[in-house]
Amino acid sequence: MYLKGVEIYGFKSFGERIKIDFEGGITSIVGPNGSGKSNILDAILWVLGEQSYKNIRAKESKDVIFSGGDKKKPANSAEVSLYIDNKDRFFPINEDTAKITRKLYYNGENEYFINERKVRLKDISDLFMDTGVGKSAYSVIGQGKVERIISSSKKEVKEIIEEAAGVKKFQQRKTESEKKLENVSSEVEKIELILNETGENRAKIKKQAEKALAFLEIKNERDSINKGIVIFDLEKNKDIFEKTKVKIEDSEKNLDAVRKNKEESCEELNKVSSERKELKISIEENINKNEELKNAITFFEKEKIRLSERQESYKRDVEDRKERLKNSEEKLERNKEYFENLLKEKEKIKENIFLGESNFQRYENEINEKEIEKKELEKDIEVKKRQILDFEVEKLQYVNDIESSSRRIKGSNSKINSLKGEIAETEEKIKDNKELLEIALKNKTLKENLLKETEERQILCEKQISEISINTNKISEILRRDEGEENRSRVKYDSLVRFEENNDGFFRGVKEILNCNLKGVNGALISLISIPEYLEKAIESAIPGNLQDIVVDDSETAKKCIGILKEKKVGRASFLALDTIKTFMRKEMPNFDGVVGRASELINFDKRYQKVVDMILGNLLIVKDVDTAINISKKNLYSGNVVTLTGELISGSGRITGGENKNSAISQMFERRKEMKRLENLLKELGERIAENKKKSDDYSKKLEELENEIYHIDVQEESLKKSIKAYTEEYEGLKQKEEKLLKNKNMFTLEMQEEEQYAKEYEKRMKNSSLGKENVEKVSKEMKEKIEKNSEILENINEIIKNLSEEFSDIKIKFLNSKDRLAQIENETGKNSFEKDEIEKEISIIKTNIEKLEKEIKNSAEQIKKTEAEKELKEYEFEKENRGLQIAKEKEAFLEIKEKELMGIIKDFESEEYKENEKIKSEKEKLINISEKISSLENSLADLSKIEEKEISEINYKEFSDRMRNLTNKLKDFETVNLLAVEEFKELDKKYQFIKAQKEDLEESRKSLLQIIEDISKAIEKRFYDAYKNINENFNMMCMETIDNSEGNLVLSNEENYENCGVEIFVKFKNKKRQSLTLLSGGEKSMVAIAFIMAIFMYKPSPFTFLDEIEAALDEKNTKKLINKLKEFTEKSQFILITHNKETMKSSDTLFGVTMNKKVGISKIVPVRL
Repeated sequence: MYLKGVEIYGFKSFGERIKIDFEGGITSIVGPNGSGKSNILDAILWVLGEQSYKNIRAKESKDVIFSGGDKKKPANSAEVSLYIDNKDRFFPINEDTAKITRKLYYNGENEYFINERKVRLKDISDLFMDTGVGKSAYSVIGQGKVERIISSSKKEVKEIIEEAAGVKKFQQRKTESEKKLENVSSEVEKIELILNETGENRAKIKKQAEKALAFLEIKNERDSINKGIVIFDLEKNKDIFEKTKVKIEDSEKNLDAVRKNKEESCEELNKVSSERKELKISIEENINKNEELKNAITFFEKEKIRLSERQESYKRDVEDRKERLKNSEEKLERNKEYFENLLKEKEKIKENIFLGESNFQRYENEINEKEIEKKELEKDIEVKKRQILDFEVEKLQYVNDIESSSRRIKGSNSKINSLKGEIAETEEKIKDNKELLEIALKNKTLKENLLKETEERQILCEKQISEISINTNKISEILRRDEGEENRSRVKYDSLVRFEENNDGFFRGVKEILNCNLKGVNGALISLISIPEYLEKAIESAIPGNLQDIVVDDSETAKKCIGILKEKKVGRASFLALDTIKTFMRKEMPNFDGVVGRASELINFDKRYQKVVDMILGNLLIVKDVDTAINISKKNLYSGNVVTLTGELISGSGRITGGENKNSAISQMFERRKEMKRLENLLKELGERIAENKKKSDDYSKKLEELENEIYHIDVQEESLKKSIKAYTEEYEGLKQKEEKLLKNKNMFTLEMQEEEQYAKEYEKRMKNSSLGKENVEKVSKEMKEKIEKNSEILENINEIIKNLSEEFSDIKIKFLNSKDRLAQIENETGKNSFEKDEIEKEISIIKTNIEKLEKEIKNSAEQIKKTEAEKELKEYEFEKENRGLQIAKEKEAFLEIKEKELMGIIKDFESEEYKENEKIKSEKEKLINISEKISSLENSLADLSKIEEKEISEINYKEFSDRMRNLTNKLKDFETVNLLAVEEFKELDKKYQFIKAQKEDLEESRKSLLQIIEDISKAIEKRFYDAYKNINENFNMMCMETIDNSEGNLVLSNEENYENCGVEIFVKFKNKKRQSLTLLSGGEKSMVAIAFIMAIFMYKPSPFTFLDEIEAALDEKNTKKLINKLKEFTEKSQFILITHNKETMKSSDTLFGVTMNKKVGISKIVPVRL
């Protein structure tokens, strides 16, 4: 790496753009005093990041901008660029040349560029850190710096050695780590406050959560038991339901039995009542009977007299009956004799009937045969008569056919002549119709072509309508979707706005204060600053606690807010009072690739909150990635906190924090705001899209309306054309049909004519055949008549034979039938005789019986007289007995009365039992309804408990679990108010507590890590420093011996045990002289010592390029040569650019540049110089 060139424009005396191209080795810049040579060195220091204008010989920033001259306007800005060869990739830039540019505007604004890319000062500082090149490095030694080195304090010399040792980066890292340690300690304190607050809330909620968990545990157990009991009760009630149904059925059976018994009892009661009634009647009758018995006794006395008289009468009747018996016996004898005669006659008649039957059968067969023969002849004659009749009919048909054929022939001849005329007329009509047909076809074709064109246009329109409809549907669908999306997004956006307005997501204390709307409370810091999305992770990671700090106007407002928090016991909050905020001095930003910028400069906010933003974000450096952050920390380019865009935080002390936390309150707020912004953009986009689509939809609708109108006109035209085509088609078809009809008629007429001609021929032939047929029929008919006459004669003979046989058969038949009649008469008379015999025998028997009876009656009368006397006695006895029976009947009636009452009581009992059974059935049915309702209720309860696991309940443990459920229910009642949300709240708080606790532990770990890093850095710094000190001390002694005759150099370290407070003092001892202070040396000796010290550093760590401004001014020629020779020894490792007036130096230089100035114009220029 070496310096290729420097370009200056508008810096101090360089009013015009100049560029100096450097080569390797030694380059000298020469020129008279005041020409602007040292301004080149100032420009290089300035571009390397020098911020002290005193060090570049200026009072303020505008002093470095060209102030103008004669006819030369002042410059608006100053710009200096260094061109550095980077082929060896000394700088972490993937280009062969590194261009470092600084630009200052008149308003004091600075811009820094690396290869035309805008960067920060820190980026440039970081780029050159520990390279030996830089604003404070030993590579740039301006006028008077040699003397300043000699007169430097121990601490300043120590700092020069530290620069050579490369501990600046370590010191920067240490400073950053210390800053980070400070921030971490602050964060730990804040986290402890938050943790304590969260812990207090957690402890409160924990009790509520434990109570809620205990409540839920008991409730779950109770619900589980309850479900088991419900299932058991359900099964039990179902069983009871079935049993109750059975009971109802049994009760209904019992009721039927009771009703049956009741009916039976009623029937029995009716019987008893009836019997009692009858008995009462019987008693009355007995009473009456007693009266009758009294009368009977009187009657028997009279009857005895009567019977005696009657007995005499019976005796007379017996005599009479005996006479009648004798007459009857004689009559019976005569009857027997007549019966025997009838039997003899019956036998004889039977023989005659048998003989008659055989003759009867013979005559009957002969007559039947003749009858059959007669019938056949009659049939034959009848058939022949019919045939003759048929022949007559046939003859008439032939006659009719002859007459008909004659008429038909005449008609056919007439019709043939008529048809010939019809055919000629039809041919004329066909010719006329053909002409009309051609005209109709031509018109039809023309209209069809027009219709085809119209249909094609209609298809095109319909296609366009279809496309527009599809597009309209698509647009409508998009509109519906977009409007739905807009509504959903609007609802979501409004919800997020409400969340934002309600300050959801803030700590409880912060939320409480913000919601109080107190005067003087400006809001939470996160709400007062606008953080670009790409910086959200960085800001959140760097200041997570500060984002919820509340900005207030003054400390009094903060006190008031704290009082409210204490009073309401709603947590803690941090306040940023605008009257007590103290800002820190801004740390210089490194000019380093990958640096995004200072956090306070990258966000937007109201200027009144400048102090707050500067305090919190003023020294927060944001870089692109963690590698950039680590490089900056390693090179000690920035002592403040560095945070990456992805959220990795490297504190000033070097502590690195990283990871991911998507669930933090801040990230959620950022996400919510991002979502709100996204929704705003989406709503805007949707609104525009909806408006655009509505416009498209309207355009489509207009186009659609136009096309539909066109379609309508096309439809009208098409309908008109179709009607015309239909008319022409109908006309054409009509003419076609007419033509076909005419042709058909012609053909028909022709055929008809041909047929008529054929018919005429056929009828002539037929007439001839009919004449022949007539003759044949007349001949056959005559033959038939002759046969009929012959058969008629035979028939008459048969009739005569049948008549004779019938007469003979009639006589025999009469005799036969008379015998049969007589046989029947005999049979009748036999029966009648038998009946008379029976009657006589019966009469005899009756007479005998009557005689016996009368004799018996006589005997009976005697007995009856006795009996009457006995009966009289009996009646008298009965009278006594009836009196006793009457008494018994009365007793029985009393018994039946009692029985009746008993049956009535039984019926009442049955009625009572029936009522009870009815009530029982009614009760059981009501019970059934209640059980059914209970089952329904239990099933509903079971449905409510569907997600609960049930306990298994049995009859054995039912009571135990019921008691347990009651106890659990009572326990639940004892809980009074239970915050069931406390469980989830506790989980959230516990999660938050554990998270904060983990954060605190991470911070504690970070603090330990930072302390370790600081310790390690301190050790590394000390090691590097002591190593560099040792080598530079040896090199300084060697350089003194080589460049300063008879001298020894020594760097004395004071307070060696305490690195932080140690110092280095330069001592030189000349031979034969004691060691003395440098202040006692001459100017040349001082310069040589300073040069020896610089060379000693170069020997330890050479700088890529070094600027020396009149370093040899106090040296004589000899020492100048020594210096030049020593510089030449280092040209392989370093490039030297000298500003000199010394000719020896000029002679030894590889390249020379001259600087001149026109004093009138006041502009420095570069001119080539040749030796």
